Amino acid sequence: MDKILFYKSIRLFRYIYLNYFSKNVERRGQGKIIPYKNAIIDLEPNSKIILYDKELEIGSNKLRYSKAETYIRLRKNAIWEVKNGASISYGATIEVLYDAVLDTCFFTMNSFSVIICAKNIVIGDDVMIGRNVTVYDSDFHKIQNNLKEVSQKVYIGNHVWLTSHVTILKGVTISDGCIVGNHTVINKNIEANQLVTSNIAQVVRREKIEWRK
Repeated sequence: MDKILFYKSIRLFRYIYLNYFSKNVERRGQGKIIPYKNAIIDLEPNSKIILYDKELEIGSNKLRYSKAETYIRLRKNAIWEVKNGASISYGATIEVLYDAVLDTCFFTMNSFSVIICAKNIVIGDDVMIGRNVTVYDSDFHKIQNNLKEVSQKVYIGNHVWLTSHVTILKGVTISDGCIVGNHTVINKNIEANQLVTSNIAQVVRREKIEWRK
């Protein structure tokens, strides 16, 4: 019965193709790609997903009757090395751009979060990515008189929790054991075992107000 429910929950023909016939998937263990319903997976020529012994779940936890799609796109010559599996929830997006490398151990990625890898992003083991998190390793567009590189490696260590509405910018290292609080923008390195939040003060403008619909 469990197998029947499993096969009903995935894109069966896509599952068979990706795991047994696709030249874009290289298996170095027993792991498989699990494309749940509404998972959109676009692998351009010479791109590669490298799997080891754990499952890569794409579009998990989808609400019943929902049409929310999960997007995975690897551009030409892109590599995603999936060393310890992952669980990507409905509504999330991962793009690995031309010639870029995404290197991940086990992580979970909640709904409507986005990872765009233009050069190199590394994600360690036991990483939780909450809702509406954005991880970029590039500015993506050149800025006049800006002498810095457009793209710089992002490293996220082991046992890191990016809560919700977090933005990770290029060139950042988040060391092991850290938590990044809600609505925080990270543009500098974080040392191990730190809790980092934005310094946003709550200001009371008026008291004893009333409002009507």
